[in-house]
Amino acid sequence: MDMTQFGADLKRDGYRVVNTSVRPNQVVANHCHDFDAKALVLGGEITITRDNEATTYRAGQCFEVPMGCPHAERIGPEGVALLSGRRRSGPLTAEAFESDLRREGYEVIHGGQKPCFSEDLHAHDFDARIMVLGGEITLVRNNRAETFRAGDCCEVPAGCLHTAQVGPEGVSYIVGKLSRSAS
Repeated sequence: MDMTQFGADLKRDGYRVVNTSVRPNQVVANHCHDFDAKALVLGGEITITRDNEATTYRAGQCFEVPMGCPHAERIGPEGVALLSGRRRSGPLTAEAFESDLRREGYEVIHGGQKPCFSEDLHAHDFDARIMVLGGEITLVRNNRAETFRAGDCCEVPAGCLHTAQVGPEGVSYIVGKLSRSAS
């Protein structure tokens, strides 16, 4: 499956696209999500158990887990990297965003910046996911400026050069940080 096409199909079908990596040998007991999930395995492997049937998915394979479907997850010895999509029946809430971050092993920080704060071009050694709670922030990534306001989410992968400019009201946000070197 082509990663670009898979991502485009997710967006077309109303999914929020997320890049996910999970550390090796993690086991998540039987649970349900409050969203429909579709994923393309980019590397490693994940075993999904539904209705007492375990299926292992490896690089290039896709899987789906409907909202409310009980399932368990077991990550292989190399971890797993996924291009995944989540589709909720309503808008993404701050609580659901934070829950998603914690489920995927992100450190969660509630924070913000003062009005008109700006950062020079830089990169992080961690993946960041951000949900704006109030105000606005403009990120420039790959020479493209994009402004995010309350309820908007974005990702800044580790190593991505970017700048940030906060709007005149400041910005408050939830940020998730995940180090790529953690094991």
